[in-house]
Amino acid sequence: MPLLLPRQAQPERHLSARCRRLVVVPGLLLAAAKAASAAPAEPARPAAEPAQPAAPSAREKAAEHYGKARAFYERRELSRALAEYLAARQLYSTWVATSGAAVCLKQLGRHDEALEMFEELLRNFSHRLPAAAKEAAQRQLDELRQLVGILEIDGAEPGALIAIDGRHRGEAPLPGPLRLTSGSHWVRVFKEGFEPFEQRIEVAGDRLVRVRARLRPLARMGRLRVMEREGRPLEVVVDGNVMATAPWEGLVAPGEHTVALRGEGRLGSPPVQVDVEVDRIVPLTLSAEELAASLRVEPVPVNATVAIDGVTVGRGVWEGRLRAGAHRVEIAAPGFLPESRRVILGRDHTEVARVTLERDPRSPFWRKPARPARLVVESVTGAVLVPSFGGGVAGTCIRGCEAPLGTGGSAVLHAGYELGMGLGLGVTAGYFAASQRIRGRTIEVTPVGLPPNQGTVDDRLALRGALLGGWLSFTLPLSERVPLHFRLGAGAIAGALLDERTNGAFRASSGATYELAPFLQKHPALFFHVTPEVRIGLPAGRHVELSAGIAFPVLVDLEEPAWNATQALLAGEDGRGTFRAERLAGSVLLTIVPGIGARYEFY
Repeated sequence: MPLLLPRQAQPERHLSARCRRLVVVPGLLLAAAKAASAAPAEPARPAAEPAQPAAPSAREKAAEHYGKARAFYERRELSRALAEYLAARQLYSTWVATSGAAVCLKQLGRHDEALEMFEELLRNFSHRLPAAAKEAAQRQLDELRQLVGILEIDGAEPGALIAIDGRHRGEAPLPGPLRLTSGSHWVRVFKEGFEPFEQRIEVAGDRLVRVRARLRPLARMGRLRVMEREGRPLEVVVDGNVMATAPWEGLVAPGEHTVALRGEGRLGSPPVQVDVEVDRIVPLTLSAEELAASLRVEPVPVNATVAIDGVTVGRGVWEGRLRAGAHRVEIAAPGFLPESRRVILGRDHTEVARVTLERDPRSPFWRKPARPARLVVESVTGAVLVPSFGGGVAGTCIRGCEAPLGTGGSAVLHAGYELGMGLGLGVTAGYFAASQRIRGRTIEVTPVGLPPNQGTVDDRLALRGALLGGWLSFTLPLSERVPLHFRLGAGAIAGALLDERTNGAFRASSGATYELAPFLQKHPALFFHVTPEVRIGLPAGRHVELSAGIAFPVLVDLEEPAWNATQALLAGEDGRGTFRAERLAGSVLLTIVPGIGARYEFY
């Protein structure tokens, strides 16, 4: 339940006591009054001539800005509200303007500045704050401290200017760490006669980041001389850094620089670009004028280059005063599509341009660096599935018999060398086994000198052998951590092909039935295999990767083993007989092998 200020609470002295209103904002109640009404007028006195109206005081001007800020805030125009709150504070600082600025800063995501503003509110106005407002401000402080990180800058030259996201934060050495809103930031450290230091950093809430900002002396320098046309002593700003008061002359690096003049209030000059040459003095005369509007540019990424009306004003967040009217803002960054935006600045208004660049999919900036070449060893275990062995046994089971899916297993070891571009090659060794049962297959037993006996038999076909070969592979990254491996293997499976026949039931020439004893034949087997495979990996450490995938071994029968028709068997009362010769497998055997594996990379 929001806390309300008591009606007896006295407003700030410069605001009207006649009218008072409460505005509820997230986490804090801003108590304020509407624009001040004047104190009761004194009795009229005879005068020889009309009295001149008195110029508004600083308090009255502050109250006017405060009223505008309230109106902007209620319309959720937070940037304009913030500018008016800050203007009111500059003229006459009050706790209501300070708390309003703090709330706007927080809602705009400028948490580090909001934290400083709330601290100033409690430090400077603690004796004036109502208890409810003081408690609410303390809650905001506790919340903001979790959203703000700490930055320490070491190694900078004494006197070097430090700017974060275009905002001046002091000179080196800093009296203490800097507080920054969690997220990406652009750090710039500058000193005359040295190359500027620039670096993008990532700051986490309530965490410390250290930056070592060593400046290198300029090996080649030029000189820049800046003056104001009428000789007014305005600040000279070069590349976002305040150098001195005009006229100024100093050493800068050769190349392009952005220069502007900045004075009190609205006085200043728009930024211009100047090219400085080695060992030469470049004079620059600027005319100060009224800059009645303000612009703040917040680009994403934070290291994006910002240009206004064709003049590059820096990298990252830029804020400054410009002429009222239309301006062209251009944002560019490596790896992103540039964006140009037209903004219209109203007089006495602050415009905020938030520009988020889109990635350029064609840019090499987003290509992952090539992985280092490495040796790899991978062990894969899989379940073998065989739709059919084919041939004269499983291939003739069409009607009246059953031939379920064949099953088995495999275990292979891959070893090889992978290049940084994703290509690899190596050798494979392992074991392969598969079997299939055929039940109730119709077949004949031919007794010596008699017609064939009709009957059925159950077959169990089994292939077992050692697997040897080689492979080629290609790795494609699905994401930053998940790779997709394609592999093509080839080689030989050398072993044995078995046919075990059981449950034979036949009818003799006399019509009597008889059963056959189990028979087993084992034949040498040699298959050539081609094995396409695809696997998806999941890193389990710096060198270890677990994977799952599926392979499709295609086996080509090179030996063509068949049932030995010379092996005699007892055919009941018909005496001895034989089975006919039948190929135990087809010419091409198709298999499916899903499996899991683990690999280790040596690099």
